Amino acid sequence: MIEFKKNVKKSLPYDRKQYLDFLDEDINSTTKWYGVSFQLPGGYEGREIGLTEYLEAYAEWFKAIISQLDKGSFWTVNHDGKDMNWLPNDENNLVPLRALFKQNHISNEFKGALLFTKDDLLKFAKELISYPLAVFNEAGYLYENLDVSHSELSFIIKISGHANIDLLSTDQELLTAVINANNSNSFILRPYRGTFL
Repeated sequence: MIEFKKNVKKSLPYDRKQYLDFLDEDINSTTKWYGVSFQLPGGYEGREIGLTEYLEAYAEWFKAIISQLDKGSFWTVNHDGKDMNWLPNDENNLVPLRALFKQNHISNEFKGALLFTKDDLLKFAKELISYPLAVFNEAGYLYENLDVSHSELSFIIKISGHANIDLLSTDQELLTAVINANNSNSFILRPYRGTFL
């Protein structure tokens, strides 16, 4: 089952403002988040990473994390900082995602969160993890990052347009367990400020 929710704030299991304050490195943030970025070699230094390479590295990894954390609850997918139009154009890409909107009579200009069960999230995994890179179908032109969060955990999978995926949580033990279970030689790990591996 997939739901479209206009009120993102009510759909999130964490305080979005505190989370964004943390991302902006606001020293007054009242909630401590921990994070690590999983990056492909050379990406941080500016090497261009194509969509095929990106999907080969991250698709199964993303699915493994979802399967590890899922307890039968919903997963929320929303734009990171600001709610944006989900499909700002009519490109011939992200075909299953565009079909999902059409089948549910949802406008491409919909702003809000998508709620997925585990099985549906896994079904749309490739479209979602490629979304910031692929929505405009033009090299170098990125769209808003996506956050994927579990409805009962303060755990976020941040899908970046910069060809990396970050894991964040207020629970450092949980974050460490997920990192340890899903690390590989394919990735370079870059901890966020204040996070120690």
